[in-house]
Formats: sequence, structure tokens, C-alpha cells
Amino acid sequence: MLLARFFFQWIVSFSSGTGTSSEPLFSAALVGIVLLVFRLFDGITDPVAGALSDRWVSKGKERRRLLWYWFLVPAIGLFLCFLPTSTMPSAVRWGVLLVGMLLFFLGYTFYAIPYWSLIGDYSLGKESNRRQLSNLLGLGLMVATAIGFVVSPYLVHYLGYVASATLFAVIGSALMILPYYAQPEGLPPVQGGEKPVATVKTLLQDLIEVLKHRDFVALLMIYGGSQMSLTVMTAASPFIAQSLLGGTTADVALLMGPLLVLSIPSFWLVPYFSKRLGWERVSLIAALMLAVVYGLSAFVGYAIIGSPMTTAMIIFGLAGPGVAILLGVEGEAITTCAERTGSNQVSMYFGVYNFIVKGLNGVAIAATGILADLSGGALGTWAVRAMPFFAGGSLVFGVLLYSRLRVGKVHSS
Repeated sequence: MLLARFFFQWIVSFSSGTGTSSEPLFSAALVGIVLLVFRLFDGITDPVAGALSDRWVSKGKERRRLLWYWFLVPAIGLFLCFLPTSTMPSAVRWGVLLVGMLLFFLGYTFYAIPYWSLIGDYSLGKESNRRQLSNLLGLGLMVATAIGFVVSPYLVHYLGYVASATLFAVIGSALMILPYYAQPEGLPPVQGGEKPVATVKTLLQDLIEVLKHRDFVALLMIYGGSQMSLTVMTAASPFIAQSLLGGTTADVALLMGPLLVLSIPSFWLVPYFSKRLGWERVSLIAALMLAVVYGLSAFVGYAIIGSPMTTAMIIFGLAGPGVAILLGVEGEAITTCAERTGSNQVSMYFGVYNFIVKGLNGVAIAATGILADLSGGALGTWAVRAMPFFAGGSLVFGVLLYSRLRVGKVHSS
């Protein structure tokens, strides 16, 4: 996530020459289109990575060995993405960028799916272990986000883009191989089977089989809504800071800071609530709680508590615990759904989850972009105020779809 946060936070700024004295290296619009294509490609390859990971295990091989094949690839891709200079011919610049993006997205996908699936492998079949590993995964995402927001701007300012990307790549790669050595004692040897060779037909069969799992699809509604809401609020924060609070893009840190500050400590309580209430019930509560908080965004721009900025910081901060809960139980929920089938398709479940979530995030970004355009017209600030309501509505809609699919039945574990 350190690599991913750095990439998404700075690639457009780097491409347009923002923050440097050089001319733009690329057309920001074209880079945006290329990113969209790669995001679609990224989503499609998630189930493929899941199927290949599961078949690797079905042959009696350790899933963790896959980390060795991929842990350096996204780092190399990140380095190449920020390597182009104004002295390179345009075709060379584009070639280096496209190869970098290809390696980055391929490496990230084929590393991340087996890595997340280790929650099931390393839990030794114990719910408490699975709960702790899932929570640590969510905590890692938020810590990486905090580092991206706080540390990377200083590095880019003082070291430049390529040196900062190289530093993130080196540190990220060193961290990414550590899970290989985190295998717990007493892990039983992998049992091989007779699973057929992966083909397009078998991949589609696996995909259909996962999507037939009603409980899993129901949970996708909650987590899809939560991911959409977080994407919308992250993308909306610059518009809220400028249009509603009269500040600058630098004030985004003042808004996201309280969310991060309150969410990171909240991860310590997530396993407790997950154990007491069950991850499904906790997810429902957190989703509805976040929807209410985003509803409070109607008061952003008003001095309800202190200054308008103080009021906005409090509202954003209140979202922290809900975000921590949803991120903290995601891995536990997906792993549990996969293990309930007894089909040893943990990676495929993570692949399908990422495929659906990335598609929904694309919808969230598109909707936010439309509202951003409308904010420059007759709707003005009302379009910006609609952004957090869209985020909250995504959560509510997800909960309603979940309830419809689950017909009121909620597992406690």
C-alpha cells in the first residue's frame, strides 16, 4: 500500500510538471485515460490471480512462495513510472511510463491476492487468529495511507519525484517479503489435489461458483458501499476544503488528518467488537454509523463547533472508527466465506472481491467527477455538498441490498 499510495497520490502531479520547474512531461488528460484502462485491466486480472493462486496450492505448493516471484515487480514498475525526464524523446517517455504502469499493476495484483489469502493459511483454522490477521491487514492500509499523506509530500519537495519513488520502492519491497517469514509454527503441510489446469473455461466456472455464494455476494454489498464511500470522500476532500471552507488544497491534510488519527487507534478495539458481536453485525453497524457521519457533512462550512474548519475536522474525525471497523473485518469476512464452502478457493474470493470493488470505485470516481463539474455551474456549492451525501447513500444502498439478499439472517461469526 505504500507503493500504491505514492503512485496514485503523485502520478498526475508528476506527469503535469506540478511542483517542478520543468514543462509537463505528459498530457494529464491522456494519463488519466491510460490510468482508467489500467484500472480496468487491474480489476480483470484479480480473479485470474485468485484462480492461479488457488491452483498453485492445489498442487501441494505453499502459497507464500508466490510472494518471492512478485514482490519486486511493483517496485520496479513504480520506479519506471517516475523515471521519465524532459530530455527523453516523447515516445521514449511514454514507453517508459507504460511499461512502468504495466509492471506496477501486474505486480501489485499477483502479489496482493496471495498475500491477503495468507490470512486463511496462517490462521491455523482458528477464528481468533483470523480476526487478528484481518485487523492487522486493515491497520496496515491506514498506516500506509497516513505515511502517504504526511511523509511523501516532504520527500517529493526535498528529494524530487524519482528519488522519493525509489525510496518508497526500496522500503516497500523490504516490507513485502517479510510475510513469507511470518508463517506460524505448527502449520500443516499443504495437501495437493486433482484440480484441473487453469483455463478460461475453468476460470469462468470458478467465478460463477463464487458469485453463487449468496452470503458472500451479500457482504460484497456492504463492503462495496463502504469502499465507494471512502473513495468519494477522499476525492471530495479538496473540493470541500476549497469550495465550502474557503481554503486551499493544502487544507486537505487538516480534514484527512483527524480521520487517520482516530481510525488507527480504533483498530485495537476491532477484534474485541468482532468477537463479541460477530463481523457481519459489526460491519452493518459501522456502515450505518458512517452513513450518519457523512450526513453530518451538511454542516460543513458552518461554525457549529468553533470555526468552520474545526467543525469539518470533527465530522471527518468521527468517520475514523467506522472506517477502521470496515477495513479491519474485511479480510476476516472474505476468508470465512471462502472457508465455509470447503472448496479451498480463498484467493479466488479475494480476487472477485477486488474485481467488484475496483469497478464500484470507478463508478464512485466518475460520479464525483460529474458533481465536480456541476459545482462550476449553477449548482455551485450544492454539488460539493452532494458528494458526502452520495458517499452516505452508497453505504445505505449497500446495507439495503445486503438485507435483501440475507433476508434478515445475520451470522454471529
